[in-house]
Amino acid sequence: MRRSERFPADAAELVLTDLFVEQLAELMVWRREDVLVGLVRLCADPGGKHPLRAPLAGWNTLEVLGGHQRVVYRATVVDGVGLIEALCLGPRTDSEVYDMAIGLRDAGVLTDDELTELWDALAILDVVAEQVGLDGWDFRPEPAPEGMRRAAVASGLLGEEIAALLSRDEIEAAMAAGWGPEGPDPMAALVAALERARSRAEPLGPGEAAAILSARSGERCGVLLPRAQRPCVRRTGHPGPHRSG
Repeated sequence: MRRSERFPADAAELVLTDLFVEQLAELMVWRREDVLVGLVRLCADPGGKHPLRAPLAGWNTLEVLGGHQRVVYRATVVDGVGLIEALCLGPRTDSEVYDMAIGLRDAGVLTDDELTELWDALAILDVVAEQVGLDGWDFRPEPAPEGMRRAAVASGLLGEEIAALLSRDEIEAAMAAGWGPEGPDPMAALVAALERARSRAEPLGPGEAAAILSARSGERCGVLLPRAQRPCVRRTGHPGPHRSG
């Protein structure tokens, strides 16, 4: 995409090659987050630094880490949905990052089994979504099986409406940690479930649980993601990276 072009609703599916995720994991935490912030901003400004020429025509670069490193990526619109594919990270010196990109492209690392969705990468790298400018709560996961929801409700741990908004993993966390000296503790159960949702347990602030559940109960984006081939589960009208689950 050219500098003047934008994605529909400033949103895109953002996927990283497995090698790119490994490269991020090798960076210091603040450097890792700096690169991720730059990638997230591409959703609103996919033009990047400049388009590349042959043999990398159709690809682009993003300056990160004070301009000392480049991300090679491709930004396209597929069936009306934005798609960003981040290929690799490396120094511009002596065209090192471009040589790496050509080798990776030719090696076929852009197949579905070699790609990781941004949200999965955050969990792998132990980065909280809010630290890279994202709302980590405005999504509704696939609901837990009906029998599990009924069991949580019957035990007194969760209300029926709340259980319908939680995933299997979240209800498992609620049922494991939602007990006090006198029996079921609904607040402890809900906190355990939502901390599990963040993939990295952090104490919830006052009123945050209610705000999270309110965000989950709204309408979903629902666009079909080009790579994941699943609908986006974030709220309608969200900016930034789509989320498949």
